Amino acid sequence: MTLRLVIECGVAETRAALIENDIVIRFWFGPARGDEEQDITPRVGRRFVGRVLSINRSLNAAFVDIGDGLDAFLTLNKTNEPHVIDGALIGVSVKSPPRQGKGAVVKYLPDVDISTDAPGRLPPFQDAAVEAVNLIGADAEIVIIDSGQASAVLKAHRSAADISYEQPTCGLFETYDAQSALEIAFDRCVSLSGGGELIIDEAQALTAIDVDSAGLTASSPTRLREKIAISAGYEAAHQISLRNIGGHIAIDFPAMSGQGARERFNEHLKKAMASIEGAGGFGFSKSGLFCFTAPHHAQSLLERFTEVSPASPLSGRKFTVDFQAKSAIRNLEQCLHASPRANLQLRLGSVLYDYMSVYEIWRQRLQEHYGARFHIVADDKIEERGFELTE
Repeated sequence: MTLRLVIECGVAETRAALIENDIVIRFWFGPARGDEEQDITPRVGRRFVGRVLSINRSLNAAFVDIGDGLDAFLTLNKTNEPHVIDGALIGVSVKSPPRQGKGAVVKYLPDVDISTDAPGRLPPFQDAAVEAVNLIGADAEIVIIDSGQASAVLKAHRSAADISYEQPTCGLFETYDAQSALEIAFDRCVSLSGGGELIIDEAQALTAIDVDSAGLTASSPTRLREKIAISAGYEAAHQISLRNIGGHIAIDFPAMSGQGARERFNEHLKKAMASIEGAGGFGFSKSGLFCFTAPHHAQSLLERFTEVSPASPLSGRKFTVDFQAKSAIRNLEQCLHASPRANLQLRLGSVLYDYMSVYEIWRQRLQEHYGARFHIVADDKIEERGFELTE
């Protein structure tokens, strides 16, 4: 088994992919290097100064503003209750990240030196590349990064690791197939090897995964059900980890007929589920659904990078403005690197252009690296969150 971590250090974002035997098994997304102090994402373990907004005695809890725009939830107890009063600034750490539009779950931190008058994240602030390694790549045998400066920082941080600097023209995510894996991780339907597919629906109460034969063939109906169930078990575990799906999960596998088939399937299923960190409570319901829970280490990719898009009769989802803006800048950056003589124009829809104007630092960093070989302009002919890159 070979475990590699690839890290892209962009002007707008740092992102990493953990790859096991050429299969992407986990992603990490963080701020651009240099922007670490502005990263207020409530990740598990991060510390914040929070302002107590209100106390709910019926819930025996307080709602706390930690600066991310959502009200964090703090359970009251005998230890923290004397310090948690309306309007007070308190120290907290994140137990569980925001989910389904609700704020993070936090715990009270005593003896925090609060030298600010506003909510916000507390130090220490790790280098983004170092944090990527610590959070998803601690066991990686090989770390590949596209920044020489970041490579030096990592070597000082992990002197025993095999750390190499690569800057391919098409980007590390493209080179190591992490970009295609990321795109698939947003798809509702995922193809299984040999045929069949998973249909993954993340809802507010749980995540439901249906298994569809969809053209998969076998020598007999019994063998078909066993074949697709085993393939689906491994791919479901892979997608759950890849997408950061947590909470209650229900999988509708094909029913196994025959004691031998059930035993073989259960053995494979046990191995597959063991790859989901912290998962437990496995079991089949009377209706045949396989149910279990997985911890919320982080927001799922769908929660973090998409939002509800009104539609009739059911709502869909669309990528957030932030996701689209960083995608546009990343495309421009990679094209500038791949084509040293090209003069490029990035045309943005109205919403995306307005959002991008707030982050002038991204443009400045590109100019420092590539000079004045590009223009970023608004184009009302493009969908408001869309972008086009032309030479």
